[in-house]
Amino acid sequence: MNNKVLIVGTGGIGAYFGGRLAQSGMDVSVVCRSNYKQVKKDGFAIKSIAGDFSFKPDGVYRSCSEYPETADYLIVATKVLPEIDVVNIIKDAVKAETMIVLIQNGIEIEQEVAAAFPNNELVSSIAYIGVFQLEHGEIEHQAAGRLKMGVYQGGSSEKMDLLSAHFNKVDVECEVVKNIEFFRWEKLVWNTPYNPVSVLGGGVDTKVISETKTLENLCAELMKEVCAVAKSRGIVLAEDIILKNLQYTRKFPPYKTSMLLDFENKRPLEVEAIVGNVVRIARKEKIAVPNLESIYALLSSVDIKNRV
Repeated sequence: MNNKVLIVGTGGIGAYFGGRLAQSGMDVSVVCRSNYKQVKKDGFAIKSIAGDFSFKPDGVYRSCSEYPETADYLIVATKVLPEIDVVNIIKDAVKAETMIVLIQNGIEIEQEVAAAFPNNELVSSIAYIGVFQLEHGEIEHQAAGRLKMGVYQGGSSEKMDLLSAHFNKVDVECEVVKNIEFFRWEKLVWNTPYNPVSVLGGGVDTKVISETKTLENLCAELMKEVCAVAKSRGIVLAEDIILKNLQYTRKFPPYKTSMLLDFENKRPLEVEAIVGNVVRIARKEKIAVPNLESIYALLSSVDIKNRV
């Protein structure tokens, strides 16, 4: 039937997109951790710019080993953190016919899952959305709400196309692309500057960054360095991507980045996925990225202190 979905990671991203798939007619279950009791009892209440709705999962479990069905799609929407062992978390729910779908930030995040499950289809997805969990089971969707997805390392998949169709059926724009790595780098051009600067700038939103020349200039320099590193990997981004990102962000209403929200709520920051991986590639390719190196060192220290 290609109709059973298991979602691992039910913060804002997992809850929102899971809820939309349930609206499309799919059988959606979730694996919860800190919000297990609340979601098991009441499901999710989602306040959305596209219309408020509730999402009562077909099943709520503490771990993948409890899931009694065979998932057609196993969607991973966890944060990308060194301490989260995705392979170990999902292994009990990965069957021969299970497609693994990653909806996560950053670059080079797929390798461990691909190596652990070489016979399963692996789809890499990017979410363009402003959504977060206010309280356990309470989700607020503030901006956008699109997806891009593609088969990891290229190719096509009828099963992925079907999943995309389910999203589009409920007005979640989901575009299937051939080179998902290109779009991961493209998104990183925005994520790598604005997320860290929002934290290191003293807890500032995008409006403050755009209106503070020194901070906006720093974002532009960080974008240049990301583009240079991307080029070393054969990813050539548009010449005007920096200007377009700056102009795009200036038009935002005051918006707190996901990293700033994590910082304010004493949650771990996605330092490695958003900054560290770019820096390591730059070092390997011998590309000078002084601004990225500084941001990485400072953000790593802030993350360690913020966890205490």
